[in-house]
Amino acid sequence: MTEDIIIFTGSFGSGKTEIAINQSLAMLQKKERVILVDLDIVNPYFRTRDKREKLAEIGVEVIAPEGEFALADLPLISPEIKGSIQDTNRVLFIDVGGDEIGAKALASFYTVLKDTGYQLNMVINPYRPFTRNSEQIEVMLKDIESFSRLKINGLISNPNLEKQTDLNVIRKGHEIIRESAARLNLPIKYLTIEKSIYQKIGQQEFNEKIVLIQRFMELPWEEPETERNINKNGREPKD
Repeated sequence: MTEDIIIFTGSFGSGKTEIAINQSLAMLQKKERVILVDLDIVNPYFRTRDKREKLAEIGVEVIAPEGEFALADLPLISPEIKGSIQDTNRVLFIDVGGDEIGAKALASFYTVLKDTGYQLNMVINPYRPFTRNSEQIEVMLKDIESFSRLKINGLISNPNLEKQTDLNVIRKGHEIIRESAARLNLPIKYLTIEKSIYQKIGQQEFNEKIVLIQRFMELPWEEPETERNINKNGREPKD
């Protein structure tokens, strides 16, 4: 399993795009070249490509349709994506929708991915439709694997109710994901908690690694704040 091709999938509202951006920005401090591929071809509001220019200014290369194709619901950039998969001089993150269309878009890269290796992580927020319990989570996971032809090898726990999130919400939701991990015999790679929430609840003990994240993908009327967050999390200036 390669460490430099990391794919995030999950249902609508799971938080996978947020996590993909956070991980890309974090990796900028360790790696010279970071590429983020936007294969989320369903969600009209929370697409990585909407932040492309800002991320590019900071140092993250975003591969996504441009110009008149920017809102297209088709994977129009296969050669460029395949090239980024085969290029070893980078860390590659891929943000892909967890529905049938998104998984089939990912399947178009099955041949090259199976040869290079990959991490395929399913991001789960059990407070979203279709992933509210371990049975629903298993159904979605099996569907993603079937349509994408790839195996999910880890879960990312992202239990939240946005601004209504508190410690009880996190604990209750995370327990559902623990049950799913045991049922599916898969590891939980880490538990994500938004930084502002973590500051409110204080340091907590969980068996799993905790990764603190910031919100970047807001609805259009909330964008000024997310632009500031992206600016704050760019590559550190070099001496």
